[in-house]
Amino acid sequence: MKRPIRYRHLGAVAAAGLLALALLSPAAHAEVARSGDEPWYRQSNADVRQRAQALFAQAVDKHLQLLRGDARDLYDQALALWDNPDFQWNLALVLEDLGQYLHAYHQLDGALRWGEALGAERLREVRDRMQALESRRLARIEASSDEPGVDITLDGQPWFRGAGRQSMLVEPGEHYIAAHKAGFFPVTRSVSVRAGHAARVALPMDADRLLETRRWPVWKPWVVISAGVAVTAIGAGLERQAIVHRDAAAKSLPGPCDTSKGCTPTKSPAGYDRAVTDRRIAIGAFVAGGTTLVVGLTMAWINQLQVNRTQARAPGPIEVTPILSAGQAGVSARLRF
Repeated sequence: MKRPIRYRHLGAVAAAGLLALALLSPAAHAEVARSGDEPWYRQSNADVRQRAQALFAQAVDKHLQLLRGDARDLYDQALALWDNPDFQWNLALVLEDLGQYLHAYHQLDGALRWGEALGAERLREVRDRMQALESRRLARIEASSDEPGVDITLDGQPWFRGAGRQSMLVEPGEHYIAAHKAGFFPVTRSVSVRAGHAARVALPMDADRLLETRRWPVWKPWVVISAGVAVTAIGAGLERQAIVHRDAAAKSLPGPCDTSKGCTPTKSPAGYDRAVTDRRIAIGAFVAGGTTLVVGLTMAWINQLQVNRTQARAPGPIEVTPILSAGQAGVSARLRF
């Protein structure tokens, strides 16, 4: 008989605990007295407001029962009917309870646009809560690019376009920032940032284009070819001169002698020695000119126009990202293998 009683006592204690949590829940004190002259009242009609308020009342009831998922869905439905900052405030509270801190921040930011119309107390509460979320639950990433017309994405979603610097709140953890532009190599950077910290990421880009290159300036092979032709031409001139001297020497020789009477040897004409010298120089010129010509033609072939594609700069083995927070500054280093 004692066991059921004990369980009943435990159930009563649990019910009392849930009631206490509900009474302490921020949603129990989310109502703010409104005059009905606020701008969000003037932007809706009575029928829509009535339906939205009915959904809001159901959402508050679920919130007080700690049925946060149901409360969130009902708050969303109410907001879809009526853009009311008080609805956004309650939705932000339940989103915080669910751990959806970035979504909660955006709801508070949406309510903040009404400014002084929120009332001094609610305006202060919204700002304080946003500051608390940013400093304790969220992180910030700042990206910069110097390339006009570039498209920057964050975790695969469009962020901003063009040269400049932009900052965005994100959930703590690892994120990927990429830059894309036609005619440039895409750039992707990963950064891991903790709650309450900010990371700065630069996105330098390199043009993706074709480059026409040669090993040497165009004139160099042609200078070598011209030198080979010139030396060969000199050799041809010397060869012709050698032939002329040889023919002149041959003409100066005496006629055939009578072997029966005996012949005396005669000296070689002076022109003959010159012909031999010119012949040797001509042969040397032919060899040197021909070799130079071959070298020049080879250089011209090697020096043909080469088309190469530019390459993106490779990231270093260590990627360093500046990490900032309210009280300190440091870096995050990533080792690449």
